[in-house]
Amino acid sequence: MYIGDEKIMTYIKDNLSNTSLPTLVIEEEKCHFEYPQIGYGNEGSVHKYNDKIAFKIFTFTKNKENLPKKFEKIELLGHINDEAACFPIGLVGYEDRKKEGYYYDLVNKHKEYESFWPLQFLKDTKKLIEYIIQADEAIQRFHKMGIILGDIKDDNILIDSNENVKFVDTDNWMYNGYDFDLEPGRASWLSNTFKKNFSLIDNDRFVFGIMAIQYFLDGSVVCRSDNYFKKMIEFMDVSQEVKDGLRLIFSDANEKPYIGPILKKINPDQEIISKEEIYRLNRIF
Repeated sequence: MYIGDEKIMTYIKDNLSNTSLPTLVIEEEKCHFEYPQIGYGNEGSVHKYNDKIAFKIFTFTKNKENLPKKFEKIELLGHINDEAACFPIGLVGYEDRKKEGYYYDLVNKHKEYESFWPLQFLKDTKKLIEYIIQADEAIQRFHKMGIILGDIKDDNILIDSNENVKFVDTDNWMYNGYDFDLEPGRASWLSNTFKKNFSLIDNDRFVFGIMAIQYFLDGSVVCRSDNYFKKMIEFMDVSQEVKDGLRLIFSDANEKPYIGPILKKINPDQEIISKEEIYRLNRIF
């Protein structure tokens, strides 16, 4: 439809019955009362349905004409599973039985560490490394499935009451020919840092590596520059083998290693980088 010279996009919602996944119908007016909001993002609002299920409604999506493609991807994601990922289980609609979002397993969060964000305050290095390795192993499995995460950040990685890592916001992942619905800024961190093209898998390894190494740099924020990475690794009190592995991640090298196997070679009872060396690093950069 055109008004003057401007094209107006019309979005017609698809029927909830047009799916191979289970469906859930909720009353729209109960969305914020009976089903409390537990999260939100640029695309939608996340609500608790009951003690086992959460759902995401695409309330804030600006380009609603792209939602049909989004639901096609959700349809595919709903047929794969991994213990560390909250993939879609089924679709959600209101009383008019139109597609509004999807539902997934609710994460019963850890009392102290609900996500990776509070891990910056975790003083138990052994436990910290265990969480990082668990998440890294999950990312390796996702990559083998053909998934690119793109937006790897600490608040998208939850920890449940049994200390299991759970990745959320999976609907924006790249999968089976379907792109990111919202282009994550982190999806270009590696190419922007070294001013050349890299695979998206290498970018995932790089981004998760930065997030992981940040936990060991209390009082400093990782600066995405080659000189910073060189000095950071130089100041670390770890074996040369570990330094070499970290350097491959934090450099312009292709086919980077995952950080999990490298951290397994670190002695958790030994300070990885001292406060004095962090101070030196901060004075340089």
